[in-house]
Amino acid sequence: MKNFLFSLYFLFPIIFTIILILLTPIPSAQLTPTETKVLLQIQTLLEYPQLLHKWKNFTNFCNLSPSPSFTIICSRNHVTELTIIGNKTKPVSARFSTDSFFTVLTKLSNMKVLSLVSLGLWGPLPFKITRFKSLEVFNITSNFIYGEIPLSVSSLKNLKSLVLADNFFNGNVPNLTRLTSLEEINLSNNRFGPEFPAFLFSLPLIYSLNLASNQLTGSIFGNISCSPSLKFLDISHNFLQGKLPWCIDSNSLNRTIFYSGNCLSTRNLSDQHPSSYCKKSTVLNVKPRFERPNESKKPLGGVLIGVIGGFVGAAVLLILVFLFILRKFNAEKVSVTAFSRPNIYASKRNVPQLVRIASNGLPPYRIFRIKEIEDATDNFDSSNILGEGSQGKQYKGRLKDGSMVMVNQISLSKIIDQNLKVLPYLRHRHLVSVIGHCAINNEDHPKMKSTMFIVFEHISNMSLKIHLTDRIKSEMLKWQQRMTIIIGIARGIEFLHTGVTPGIYGNNIKIENIMLDNSLNPKVSGYSIPFPSKKGSERKHKQKNGPNHISSINSAEKEDIYQFGLILLELITGKLVTSSMEVEVLKYELERGLCEVASPNALRSAIDPLLHGTYAHESLKTAVLITINCLSKVSGDRPSIEDILWNLQYSMQVQEGRSSKAST
Repeated sequence: MKNFLFSLYFLFPIIFTIILILLTPIPSAQLTPTETKVLLQIQTLLEYPQLLHKWKNFTNFCNLSPSPSFTIICSRNHVTELTIIGNKTKPVSARFSTDSFFTVLTKLSNMKVLSLVSLGLWGPLPFKITRFKSLEVFNITSNFIYGEIPLSVSSLKNLKSLVLADNFFNGNVPNLTRLTSLEEINLSNNRFGPEFPAFLFSLPLIYSLNLASNQLTGSIFGNISCSPSLKFLDISHNFLQGKLPWCIDSNSLNRTIFYSGNCLSTRNLSDQHPSSYCKKSTVLNVKPRFERPNESKKPLGGVLIGVIGGFVGAAVLLILVFLFILRKFNAEKVSVTAFSRPNIYASKRNVPQLVRIASNGLPPYRIFRIKEIEDATDNFDSSNILGEGSQGKQYKGRLKDGSMVMVNQISLSKIIDQNLKVLPYLRHRHLVSVIGHCAINNEDHPKMKSTMFIVFEHISNMSLKIHLTDRIKSEMLKWQQRMTIIIGIARGIEFLHTGVTPGIYGNNIKIENIMLDNSLNPKVSGYSIPFPSKKGSERKHKQKNGPNHISSINSAEKEDIYQFGLILLELITGKLVTSSMEVEVLKYELERGLCEVASPNALRSAIDPLLHGTYAHESLKTAVLITINCLSKVSGDRPSIEDILWNLQYSMQVQEGRSSKAST
């Protein structure tokens, strides 16, 4: 016994140390040095975007807090998910190479989810993406990737979501039938074609398929088979002809189908083009040829240079004569036209995907119970009322998970199922997005009102109006920042007009309804929810294809453009407008500034003094031209939102070129 106690005396420190080690918490995950180096290389290749400016050699990437724009998830010291959502409106520099970029990126070999959205990536998609053996989600929306989809994609056996929307892909879609796990495919707003990829419809688990706004031609095969899993399909705005197959056209199937803007023989011909339109598919719906950024041009021959020089000289002379005449006669109204371009967006549609919608930083769409709505708003306590709009009261709320929401209560005479279908699609980076709804339909009590509760995301920052009028906050809004904001607003409006079917117009676009999140990313709020909230509107809903309805849509669309012009006017001048007289005065000052050739400071005197020294003249001039066009008294002379976006992006490109030279 004595020997045992003696041994225990010497063993006790060792035992205590072992117990202490076992009870010590395991440190949080830390990446391998190799993967840390890869992420820093990605930061360099993306040219140090603001979103990643905090990345350093000592950063513990696995412990970074996720945000709507950025997420890294690690497992066993390896990156398994990387989501970066930027706001690039033009490609990164000519030094960028997709081949080099993906060579580095594929070293993160355990990647399961990869989302690289709006980062300015350009170039062909390389074959080496097949090195992502575990990849389940691949999303490169809103970049400048061109060329064909490499056939090697079909070797990604675990792929569930393939989202290549809003790029410059072309050629035929490769055979992806080996990808039996695919649930979502979004190839919208590219140049795929001419062959129609019928094989995608029969993928066993396909849930959402979006082929909108491409160059698909010919007839859809009548004997095409659709997977039972298919719930959402968009083939709108292509050049398709003939009849829709039964598995697409049948009303008995629980599927959401969009097929407008083709030349199909359907029950509703009002949303189809004549067959002659689709026969001209080789020259219609063409995106401009993508050119490498800052691509140097080869020297031209002396004769050709002389011809071009003479042409340019003549053009400049004509412009000077034109401006002189304008000044001489002091025209009461200046007719200005934004930079011309091909009508490439006339049939653009971009219905958001259903499966990976959380990649935009939003929770999955859900249907709430009335008890959840009551709990969130403290039984609709008056202290939680945020305001009352044309469609009902708005309440501030808090869900059980702690997230803040805004609840819009709408009283209806009747809830129509067709109206419910659009709600899950009202989710966009530049909208205060819908995250769910609760419907109480009092069909059993005709005298009682039905009620809809629409749950929106809550934006904690302030409105653009407050930022513009607050002395300290307004100093943050230099010209490039204001351009970023106005482009975001335009994209939100474009989504409402063309991103859902039917489009949503008459959206109360006011500066106080533009919310800015913590990153000063603009979000349009207060837009119209397409519900029949007035007496007799159900009857109007049935007559929606009549000529009066079409005229009403055109009027509402142009009213949105006018209101957008007001916001642009306020951002340029730094002044809030409260009357039509103020609009005309400010507009006249801008017009006069454009025409005062001999006085380059004329335009300078008409803009917000806080912008002085922060803008490229050509960038400001382009924005002023857009403003004047949007505020035209003749609604038919106002540009489309697509034309506005094209010119704004040109203006931003000029501005970024100036900023790049200044930093150099």
